[in-house]
Amino acid sequence: MKKRCAWLLTLIFLVTLSVSGMAYATGEDEETRETEETVSSGETEDTETMETTQESGQENDGQEPEQEPEKALQEILDKSSLEADEVIADGIYIGEVAVGGMTAGEALEAVLSRIEGLGEKTLTLMLDGAEGVEPIQVPVSELGLRAESLADVVMEAVSLGKDGNLIARYKAEKDLQVSNQVYEYKMSVDKNLVNRFVTEKTGALGVEPEDAQITRTGGKFSISESKTGVKVDIPATVSAIMAEMEEWKKEDTSVTAVAEIIQPECTTEMLAQIQDDLGHFSASTNDRSSGKLQNLDRGVELTNGILIMPGESWSMHDALAPFSAANGYTQQIAYQSGGYVKEYGGGICQLATTLYNAALRAEVEISKRSNHSMVVYYTDFGLDATINDGGSKDLELTNSFDFPIYIEGYHDGDGRVTYTIWGKETRPSNREVSYYGVTLSKQSVPEQIIEDPTKPVGYEHVEQSSSYPAVVAEAYKEIKIDGVTVEKIKLHTDKYIASPRKIIRGTAVPVDPNTGWPIDPATGLPINPATGQPEAPQPETPAPQPETPTEPTPQPETPAPTDPAPQPEPTPQPAA
Repeated sequence: MKKRCAWLLTLIFLVTLSVSGMAYATGEDEETRETEETVSSGETEDTETMETTQESGQENDGQEPEQEPEKALQEILDKSSLEADEVIADGIYIGEVAVGGMTAGEALEAVLSRIEGLGEKTLTLMLDGAEGVEPIQVPVSELGLRAESLADVVMEAVSLGKDGNLIARYKAEKDLQVSNQVYEYKMSVDKNLVNRFVTEKTGALGVEPEDAQITRTGGKFSISESKTGVKVDIPATVSAIMAEMEEWKKEDTSVTAVAEIIQPECTTEMLAQIQDDLGHFSASTNDRSSGKLQNLDRGVELTNGILIMPGESWSMHDALAPFSAANGYTQQIAYQSGGYVKEYGGGICQLATTLYNAALRAEVEISKRSNHSMVVYYTDFGLDATINDGGSKDLELTNSFDFPIYIEGYHDGDGRVTYTIWGKETRPSNREVSYYGVTLSKQSVPEQIIEDPTKPVGYEHVEQSSSYPAVVAEAYKEIKIDGVTVEKIKLHTDKYIASPRKIIRGTAVPVDPNTGWPIDPATGLPINPATGQPEAPQPETPAPQPETPTEPTPQPETPAPTDPAPQPEPTPQPAA
């Protein structure tokens, strides 16, 4: 009897397993069909959502929008044979939330509340190797934290012990009595929100590189420390955050931003190579007027402390311009069209000649250079350089070395300018270079007298005090090894135009205002046009004038006769 009962129990158990398996299979098929319908419905809504997103102009990276869990759950319940008030069996968990005794809606709300609490957890974005840069923290809720297919998980929990045949339901109930059933759900974040976070916030993580700076004071160089920069790789950092959140442990977490190290263009090590005097040159001027010295001071100020990195070119014109009073220049003599003019920055070409000769001795590549229109006397003919206001004539240096070079300028305040080019000496110590000019022809020109009819005879003004010859000259570079010349290199041929000494003389002759005769400058007397001799002008004899009848001069009237005055009687005379 016992054996028969045992056999019967075994048969029932096997049948139960078989039917249970069929039930599970049937339930899986139904679930599959329901899922397919749900997915099909979801695809339609997703498509509409994507179109709406695209119409609104927002970025869409291909991540499918997640349907709201409440709406998704209601759609599943509408298609399910279970009632909405059906409660979940005891011992069932969704993640960490015990949902036994809850309806599907209550379970969903409880899990969403849990997820909301998880949203307060922080993600910290760090940047390795960035000194002084604080990490950035963000609540994961701001990254669009969500549970994927949560409605499906809730329905699966509700359906446990209620779907399938009697034996399957019975087995599910018995299993729950032995151990809890935990349904896990997958957490994720919104990639678009993650991308926005990284794009907007990582500017604070980035570090701009800092170039080293070099200065020379008191005959010594001082070099600051360079710093590397860091630039965050936004797409790679977004991918790193998405990967971290796929395996998220529902705790505070951190991600290291993906970044590239940016080296500064000028490092401390590069500048540390600048130690040697590669070449220097000095030139003086005889014009020590305050205006000329001011121009030299200003020009040296603008061209001192110039750093030229390997492969870079530097324009002296661009460093000195604009030539104006606002830029600190005065009007001084400058060459133009075979003569003198006064221009702001006049005389500044002395700096170009001085630096040109220093660059020759340093064997720096001279990519642009022009000679003066007329000769200058503070260097050999053929070894001068000039610049002009428009920039068509310029002195440009190009650093073709693999180390930086530094230009130091100095004006002694009395017309003597010195330029030194510093760098790294790589030339053999027994090698020597020198430069000189060779005059092929030189033709002087006579003094030029310019007559000025607006000035009186005797007026004289020296317009140009110096005479400049017409010159053709060549410049040479000579290389010696152990004092022996091994090579002579012709650099160029220059032509200089002639310009004579110029004197302005007045030609206007003064005129005597009384006679209208020209005045002899030797005697100061008018020159008689009839004789051509100077003579004092004679007073003119007045021409005879016709008589003019005149009225008789009125005479005074004769008074009327009056009685004579009584006369005394004669004295009687004695008789003869």
